[in-house]
Amino acid sequence: MAGYLFAHFTGEHKDGEQVYFSLSNDGLNWKDLNHGKPVLITGIGEKGARDPFLIKDEKNGKYYIIATDLRIEAGKGWGVAQYEGSRDLLVWESNDLVNWSDVWAVTVGIEGAGCVWAPEAVYDYEKEAFFVFWASMVKEDGDTEAKQRIYCAYTNDFKTFTETEKYIERENHIIDTTIVYDNGKYYRFSKDETTKTVNLDACESLRGQFKQIKSDTIDNMYGVEGPECYLLPDGRTWCLIVDRFATGKGYLPIVTDDLESGDLRVLDDMAYDMGVNKKRHGGVLKLNDEEYNRLKEAYGDSNPVIDGLYADPDIAIFDDTYYIYPTTDGFTGWSGTQFYVFASKDGRKFENKGLIVDLATEQVPWSIGSAWAPCIATKNGKYYFYFCGKEKDGRSAIGVAVSDSPVGPFDVKATPIVTMDMMAEYGIKMGQTIDPSIYYEGDEVYLLFGNSHAAIAKLSDDMMDIDVSTLKNIDGLFDFREAVTVFKKDDIYHFTWSCDDTRSENYHVNYGVSDKLYGPVQYKYTILEKDESRKILGTGHHSITKNEKTGEYVIAYHRFGTPVNKYIEGKGFNRETCLAKITFDKDGYVEKVVMED
Repeated sequence: MAGYLFAHFTGEHKDGEQVYFSLSNDGLNWKDLNHGKPVLITGIGEKGARDPFLIKDEKNGKYYIIATDLRIEAGKGWGVAQYEGSRDLLVWESNDLVNWSDVWAVTVGIEGAGCVWAPEAVYDYEKEAFFVFWASMVKEDGDTEAKQRIYCAYTNDFKTFTETEKYIERENHIIDTTIVYDNGKYYRFSKDETTKTVNLDACESLRGQFKQIKSDTIDNMYGVEGPECYLLPDGRTWCLIVDRFATGKGYLPIVTDDLESGDLRVLDDMAYDMGVNKKRHGGVLKLNDEEYNRLKEAYGDSNPVIDGLYADPDIAIFDDTYYIYPTTDGFTGWSGTQFYVFASKDGRKFENKGLIVDLATEQVPWSIGSAWAPCIATKNGKYYFYFCGKEKDGRSAIGVAVSDSPVGPFDVKATPIVTMDMMAEYGIKMGQTIDPSIYYEGDEVYLLFGNSHAAIAKLSDDMMDIDVSTLKNIDGLFDFREAVTVFKKDDIYHFTWSCDDTRSENYHVNYGVSDKLYGPVQYKYTILEKDESRKILGTGHHSITKNEKTGEYVIAYHRFGTPVNKYIEGKGFNRETCLAKITFDKDGYVEKVVMED
């Protein structure tokens, strides 16, 4: 099983009462799809879709979403919603979870019912039909006032339903029932609408006499609703999620290895991440690999573009193919030794094309490790890979390797081409000789680099050394830390560089311009920085390339690995690679980068 799809709504705000999708590979850490916007919008009935529930028909491969026909944002209020609301449930159908039918409505509420809330379904193998159930506010004969009860009906196509029957009645109001099957029994979680708690009961038959299971955890958890329950990937742990509506904190995961025991455990905050959108009542569907990948492709997380932890990306386009050369991350103290190359035809998702340089082998005789921040260049049909590594004295240096192909194999020069000794000899201010980047001007190719101070030098004709006579510092890079890059557009040299510490969530990219390649640079503003509201942190160490066919500019950068709570410590050692577009204002200056999720 590859993952989970969560269909939900987000609240009583504009477009909040529509169908949103989120995706997870572990059932605990969720990423919003479709850039956090609704996937499905209803234009019928109350023009709102709350409490969406997903189910798959295993016989024909169809998927259904059923939802509450309600829109509180319209202003009618909860009294009208309960006592004079819609008796319909909303339905969408799909063959692939991506392309959905137009919504349709089915009247299932009995005559006089005030509402049809939170519909869900399970497949009844005895009846060979879907058992659909929901809450309705109904005043029966003999009642002094109406009460919320659970009603049910059967269907095979979510268009034609059997006659509605009463399913659950309690002394108190009851809503939001969900059902799972485990080890010969059906387990129901339902909200007591009077006490505002969620309770558990069980029975061997869907229509039998259920018996309550006591649970100190949920019986005493007040102000929750919208329970959903699903099995986690280990195949033995059940995850119950409840919406903390009273405090507005969103969903809370609670786990157990034994539903029958009622022994449930609330997860620590750092054990889960519900994503950026606050999720309200919805349903969770288990996915196979094909379903999971199809959803990712269609609704897309645009980022990260490389699976796994990779940082300091250098992006280039050769022969209509995008290539990224990053630092391999996930090592304390940035102690990795290997460089890989990734390729993509569409510039969206990148495939690992293999290991190209390994500092832990005899391939790089001058280095003892710390493979950082590479870049790539091409000239006369050859490809030149510039990379950082530590020399035996522990100081960083820049080496070079050459290949006939962007993906190697690469032959490494036996000695580094940029060192701290060289900086001292030629009077260049420098903290560390790291973070190379490439700039082309005519037939000449330049290498920019540096930490604490930036420098530039022209590369030799064979690209295997720098011309030390051209070696100079670059002035004007406000708050410079590392990773300087430059490109030329409309006779303006556009400089960008990273600031702060890569371990800081405030790591960011500044921007400036010059009319000369060697500067000085006039600082303009920050173009790439964190977005705390979207949990995008530590954005920096970038590269920029231009697609000569389309004229578009693309920036590659890294951010803290997501979900960010997965890496309690060492976020600066656990980073992931992302892409975004570079745009320009009316004066030709780079605009602030709009990061995609």
